[in-house]
Amino acid sequence: MNFKKLITALACVVLSAGVFAADKLAVAEPVGKGGVPASDIEAFWGILESSIQSDEYALVSRGALKQMLTEIGLTTSSDLVSLNSTQKAKLGEVEGVKYILVSEISKFGTRLNCTMRILDATTGEIDQARTANLRVKDLDELADEIEAALQKLLSDDKALHRSAILAPVIKVSAPGYLADDFNVRLENEMLDKGLRLQNLQSVAKILKKNDMDNLNELEPKMYVKAGKLLEVEMLIQATITRFEIEKIAYNVAETGASGFRYIGNIEGSVRIISAQTGETLGSVPFDERVDFRSIPISTRRDWTVDDYGKHLIRTVIPQKVIPGIMKSPAFKDKAETKVEEQKADAEKSAELKAPPVRPSGIIGVDRLLKSASEGSKSTLELESVVE
Repeated sequence: MNFKKLITALACVVLSAGVFAADKLAVAEPVGKGGVPASDIEAFWGILESSIQSDEYALVSRGALKQMLTEIGLTTSSDLVSLNSTQKAKLGEVEGVKYILVSEISKFGTRLNCTMRILDATTGEIDQARTANLRVKDLDELADEIEAALQKLLSDDKALHRSAILAPVIKVSAPGYLADDFNVRLENEMLDKGLRLQNLQSVAKILKKNDMDNLNELEPKMYVKAGKLLEVEMLIQATITRFEIEKIAYNVAETGASGFRYIGNIEGSVRIISAQTGETLGSVPFDERVDFRSIPISTRRDWTVDDYGKHLIRTVIPQKVIPGIMKSPAFKDKAETKVEEQKADAEKSAELKAPPVRPSGIIGVDRLLKSASEGSKSTLELESVVE
């Protein structure tokens, strides 16, 4: 073979290797229910295909998918969600696609409901953690929201196992800052521990949009509905049964000194709820009494009662709530996984920093790649590399 052609071919293979590493994804024809017109189903199918913008996936053509379904004896894409063991085995043997995006679009009153799920073609199983649900007024609104939903659906598996913190249930007369300050502090502490959370503001926005912004000890099915809307694995909700700052007068007879001292009390629990079943997986009780005399006078000289209350929140969450959450069975494995991931990332970083080893028998490849990336080298220069 001509040496110039050999080196040029080698460059093409090396420079495009990332493309061939992408997993192949097929978009099955959406299943329409509730009187959705065929034209809307076709339009939705096109929206799905055009909205997939991920370097991790290479889109498989409709024709290739149809041939694959025919090979395992399926006639419609709706059959993909209920494969029998024989069909699953056959699907796993078919080459050319790793994942299949299956979807359903239906009418509910005047609105459209859309559900999207990922099927692992190697096993024939639906990944229950990779589900996206949208409820919109029409196809235009669906087109606006579909890209963000698909990005979450097709993201790395690590991003899928998230939790969401719900507004706390407050059963006592309490200051207006309590709910927000408690949840913001809880969110920050959980993120510091490496736990993955849906953004608090996003949670509030999504639940309010769906008239579910007052989740107060609901039935399990309502928590399941909230979990689907938020696309999370677990829900975290605090219940606060006591929150008070006591102002106690004191008078020292020997010195004549008098004034006030403050004592803070907070009691309650934090529930960990499965977003798949709505059942409580664990409960972390907390009961904290703080004597603020332990804080230097210079620090709290100008404090108001609200400042003492906010300090009480900052104390109880890291000292009582977070340790309990991390020890609960629902999060214990995640904490251990986080440590393993950090160790793996450190090892990978060390490998990347190691000097590359040039394979024997390949001369001038670095110069060739540099030449190809600049895009301005001539054929004569390529020939000189060979020489």
